Amino acid sequence: MGVIEGEMHAMKHGRFETLAAFCGAMEWTADPETIYQRIVDVSSEYFECDSAHLHLIDIDGKRFVKYASHDELVESAVAQVTVTPSVGRMANLLNFGELIVMDYEHPHEKDVIPDAAIELGYRSAVSIPLSSSSGVLGMLSVVFAEELPFAEDDFDFLLEIGRILGTLVQRVQMSKKDLEFKMLKERKQLSSEIHDNISQMVSALAIRADIASSCLDDGDLDALDSEIDAISVQARQVTKVLREEMISLRTPIEGAGDVGADLAEILDRFEGQWGIGVLLTVRGDECIVVSEYARLQLARIFNECLQNVLRHSRATQVQVVIGRKNNRVLISISDNGVGFDIARVAPERLGIKIMRERAASAGGKVSVASGSQGTTVFIEMPVVR
Repeated sequence: MGVIEGEMHAMKHGRFETLAAFCGAMEWTADPETIYQRIVDVSSEYFECDSAHLHLIDIDGKRFVKYASHDELVESAVAQVTVTPSVGRMANLLNFGELIVMDYEHPHEKDVIPDAAIELGYRSAVSIPLSSSSGVLGMLSVVFAEELPFAEDDFDFLLEIGRILGTLVQRVQMSKKDLEFKMLKERKQLSSEIHDNISQMVSALAIRADIASSCLDDGDLDALDSEIDAISVQARQVTKVLREEMISLRTPIEGAGDVGADLAEILDRFEGQWGIGVLLTVRGDECIVVSEYARLQLARIFNECLQNVLRHSRATQVQVVIGRKNNRVLISISDNGVGFDIARVAPERLGIKIMRERAASAGGKVSVASGSQGTTVFIEMPVVR
C-alpha cells in the first residue's frame, strides 16, 4: 500500500470523522468565498493532491463556475473558470450525482482534458459531486501528478464526502440568502430611523424660527437675538448629526469582527465630533468576535445610544465596558447625565424599541436602567469565538 493509499485508508477509518467535525464547526456567517477557499485547502490536505478546485452551479443551472482553487504548481493555468455541464460526463454528475474519474493518459471518449493540465504533468483526477437535499450544487475536483490513489471500493466514501461538503455549501448559500433578506430589512429600518431623528431636529428648528418671527413682530430684539443664537447652535448640531450618519453608513462592515475594535472606532469619532469624554474598558485579553450581522446591529444600537446621550442626557462623559460570559458578549454604555424615569417615557421616544428589535434579530437583547446619576444601556450578543 502506497503512502497516499495508506493515508486514504486512515481517513476512511479516522480522518473522515475529522472532516465531518470540520464541516460542523464551520463559521456559517463568515464570507462565503472564505468558506469555499477553506473547503479546497482542507480537502487538498486530506487528499494530498497536487491541485483542487471547487466549482458551483450558477443561478440558472447552465454552468459550473469556479469559486476556489488550491494548486501546488500554478494557480492560473489549471482548470477552466467555467465548465458547461452538458460537456462530457458532467451531465451525469449534475443530473445523477455520479463520480467522474479521469485518466489523463487514457481519457474517456467524452472527457475534455485541459491542455494546461497535461503540460503541468498531471495524470489523473476525480470530480466529486456536492450533493444536497436540493440536488447537486457543484463539484470538488482533486487532481494528481500520478495515478489515481483510489480503488473502486473508495468511491462510495468519496461520494459521502461530497454529500457532507454539499450540505455545507447548501447551508452557506441559505445563510447568504438569509443575510441578504436581513440587509434589505436593515435598509428599510435605517431609512426610518434617519427620517425620525432628523425630522425631529428639523421640526425643532422650525419651531424656533416661528418663535423668532414672533419676537421680530413684537419688537423684542433681545429675545430675537436669543432665538437666532439657539437656531444657529441647533443647525450646526443637525449638520454634525447628518455627517455622523453618513460616516457610519459609509464605514463598511464585512465578515465577523472584533467588538472592541468596532466600538473603539465609533467612540473615537464621537469624542472628536462632540467633545464628550469617553472611557472604554475591555475585560480579558482575547478579541471578542461576533458575526457580520451582529456587528452591523451592534454598530447601529451603539450609535443610537450615543445620539441619545447627545440629545437628551446633558452628559459630560460616556463609559463603555465590554466583557464576555460563556458564548455571549456583554456591553454596558453609561453616561453621567440627568437620567430619566423609564416608566414615564415611551420606548419609541428614545429608540429603545428599535434597539431591542435590532438586538433580538441577531440573537441578543437590550435593557435600560436610568436614574438621577445617569443612564446605562446593557447589550448582549452571541459571539463567534
